[in-house]
Amino acid sequence: MNNDMDDFRQYLENQNLSEKTIKNHITNMTNFTKKVGYSQRILVNQLDLNMTWARRLSRANTLSKYLQFKNLPNDEIVEYIKNANQEIQKESKKRQADMADDRTLPTVAELNKHMNDLYDKGDYRSYCILYIFINFQVRNMDLIAKVVKSKKQTNENENWFVVGRKQVVYIRNKYKTVEKYGQKTHVIRNERFFNAIKTMEHLLKETDNIDRVVKKATHEFGGITEATIAKIILRSKNTMNGLRRVSRNRGTDMTTLVENYNITKK
Repeated sequence: MNNDMDDFRQYLENQNLSEKTIKNHITNMTNFTKKVGYSQRILVNQLDLNMTWARRLSRANTLSKYLQFKNLPNDEIVEYIKNANQEIQKESKKRQADMADDRTLPTVAELNKHMNDLYDKGDYRSYCILYIFINFQVRNMDLIAKVVKSKKQTNENENWFVVGRKQVVYIRNKYKTVEKYGQKTHVIRNERFFNAIKTMEHLLKETDNIDRVVKKATHEFGGITEATIAKIILRSKNTMNGLRRVSRNRGTDMTTLVENYNITKK
């Protein structure tokens, strides 16, 4: 079976898939290697054993590719994938309706207004923290970053804000899931952020009380956390494309977002 998985990996690599996607497919296949060869109906029954539609979709996509690799029929699995996407959309719409009634959390518009108020008051650190949370949905540790003027001053072990002539490049080498997703780079052209970040040597340092600094930035809303802000952003981007965008930014797979970042959960 190892040789078969090696051949499957090569098949996936030939499709120019990312290493992260290939690893996910290989991991997913551990649930199906002994069942391939049975009817598609039995495979569908196995997919249904997964607890959420997000997990079912992920594993159905893998199974469809594996059946293609083996030159076996996959029409029922393709139909299952279409149905899974539809079910996820239904769940998203339901969450959207549920979240619309949640009056305890700010909207994205309210977060942005507070962020700009912080800038106007000269609290540039809090402004930058909120800007990064709102736009990139990162974790607290991702805010530990040095501010420099040239990429030559950076390394591949730390996080950086490289301030150029008209833009800032936010480079993340140190975050929770870097081993899975690798370095992440974001180009920021917002004039206010540019002006604010260039006044600092660090956004945050290892020695900072990060929880306290973050809660100071979100004090207006009861000191909400980065995870809550990520949920608020998901509320406003409650579509498959929105999930994908937050997934890429945060470095979190879509299944985890659906299962653990449902804003209706306490």
